[in-house]
Amino acid sequence: MIIIRFIHTILFYLIVAVSFSLGSITVAVCSFFSKSKTDAFQTAGRFWARFLMFFGGVKVTLEGMENIPKDKPVIIAANHQAAADILFVLAYLPINFRFVIKKELFKVPILGWYLRKSGYLSIDRRLVLSAYRIVEQIIEIIKAGESILIFPEGTRTRTGELGRFKRGSLLAALKSGAPIVPVAISGSFHIIPSGTWIINPCPVKFSVAPPIEIKSEADYNNKVKEVRNTIAEMLEK
Repeated sequence: MIIIRFIHTILFYLIVAVSFSLGSITVAVCSFFSKSKTDAFQTAGRFWARFLMFFGGVKVTLEGMENIPKDKPVIIAANHQAAADILFVLAYLPINFRFVIKKELFKVPILGWYLRKSGYLSIDRRLVLSAYRIVEQIIEIIKAGESILIFPEGTRTRTGELGRFKRGSLLAALKSGAPIVPVAISGSFHIIPSGTWIINPCPVKFSVAPPIEIKSEADYNNKVKEVRNTIAEMLEK
């Protein structure tokens, strides 16, 4: 069993590298004929993620997908259990959106180039000023009719449990008026267990709750708690 998982892992990583390289070249060429270059890269990312889900062998259960509005921009707030969460949100959220991603990933060759072309936002988690700039950028993106995905915990959980939300993580929802769509990803923490790089294709549940709106500054903290509690409840089911 261990040998089979080892071989599967090696093949999967090879497929990731080859498909990403070939896909990046293809979408770079196709983007010249697209009205929105960021949409072209985001759409290609979704197809790439679905392709990898097929080969990853992870069984995914979807719940509440009808709760995602498709007629207006939203802020998607998801918990963050593992690096694989990126693939899950790309593969299963039926809308294009931009990420807020730590700046270190923009320094990775090819990947950083793709992130910039997709219009994703870079944040330095050590600087408060960087967080305020991101809020202003998100507001402009929402006004332009595009959606955003945020991991309000700020980083991946170390224990598998839902972490505390950063206080200003959903401030853009208050300032822009965009509804927040809570998303819970359960099970991804165990796909690559701590201390190993071997893939363990365990079941994952991807749940989406109805949108939550923050209508006033006085209600901000309560609404942030509501979003977190909603995600926590979906994780417990």
